[in-house]
Amino acid sequence: MKAAIYHGPFDVRIEEVPEPGPLGPDEVLLAPLMGSLCGTDVTEFVAGPKMIPLHEAHPVSGHQGPVILGHEFVGIIVEVGADVTGLRIGQRVVPGAGMWCGTCPLCLVGRTNICERYVLYGIHAQGGLAERVKVPARMCVPVPESCSNEAAALAQPYAVAIHAVGRVGINPGQRVALFGVGGIGSFLLAALLAQQTQGDLSLIVVDKDERKQHLIDRLGASSSIFIKADEWTEATIWNLTQRRGVDLVIEASGSPVAVQRALSAVCRGGTLLQVGIPVGLVPLPLGQVVPREVSIITTNGMICDVDLPLALGLLSQTDLAAQITDRIIPLDSLVPDGLEPLDRHEVLGKVLVRIQEKGVENACKP
Repeated sequence: MKAAIYHGPFDVRIEEVPEPGPLGPDEVLLAPLMGSLCGTDVTEFVAGPKMIPLHEAHPVSGHQGPVILGHEFVGIIVEVGADVTGLRIGQRVVPGAGMWCGTCPLCLVGRTNICERYVLYGIHAQGGLAERVKVPARMCVPVPESCSNEAAALAQPYAVAIHAVGRVGINPGQRVALFGVGGIGSFLLAALLAQQTQGDLSLIVVDKDERKQHLIDRLGASSSIFIKADEWTEATIWNLTQRRGVDLVIEASGSPVAVQRALSAVCRGGTLLQVGIPVGLVPLPLGQVVPREVSIITTNGMICDVDLPLALGLLSQTDLAAQITDRIIPLDSLVPDGLEPLDRHEVLGKVLVRIQEKGVENACKP
């Protein structure tokens, strides 16, 4: 079968590899239809391996060496394990990317996204940028009939954004600032807009690329205030908010500079939601933060059986996928038309990857 194999930095190859081995009793075999690329894929491509166990075996999955990429995708079931119930051959599903153990203390209280034995498919184990992939059945969520493959391929990152916003909640009349409208930032903006009622959200968006204003407008936030990152000063947001600051600041870039700026913009009693994962240490000015009683909340991933169905439902009812997609490329063009342009910051939305030829859905039906 054809697959996108990560061999190391700037070395991703479309190769013929053996199909997955026999299914376990709780697994399903999928024919991936459409995938999407995210910042993690680009980071691994440019500066990895960061999370991919290329040189040492992963402590849970046991995988070591080159890996098939792809943790955001939709596929059709072509085979089910002996103990699988509730799923059938020919059904489209979105896997939740990460698998949890179900028995650790965090899993037992429902926080499966930070499971102590978490395995991320497409990073720690073989992923979905391939013509076949086997995954645990319990991480698969059925796709509504009204949801296109293009939209379903975006469900996993949208679920991450829904989970993030759910960590803080949005109250009517709040002043909100979003730092970074990249791969996850655009979904955070969509999740924010999905929660608001008409006119009750005051939104400021900060990004280094002024072309992002067009994406922001397409997503329905045309009344927001856009600030170009290199023109930002601490006084900018304070002047825009009558020197009160912002109730909620969401930092989605992971830039250490952006984290510092985000903290400085939070009002007394306000909240910083840190979504982006900084590389290296970030100085934390507690002397400024503590007197203002600022809450710092972090977020990671999503709860598969809670956030993923919500994302699929919203994607099937809106045109978000069309608004947020920059391009659709074939699997063979993954590097020149996907990973490389993303690295050069030439892409303003999501890159979708068509994995199978048209007609495979009919061929996979029982």
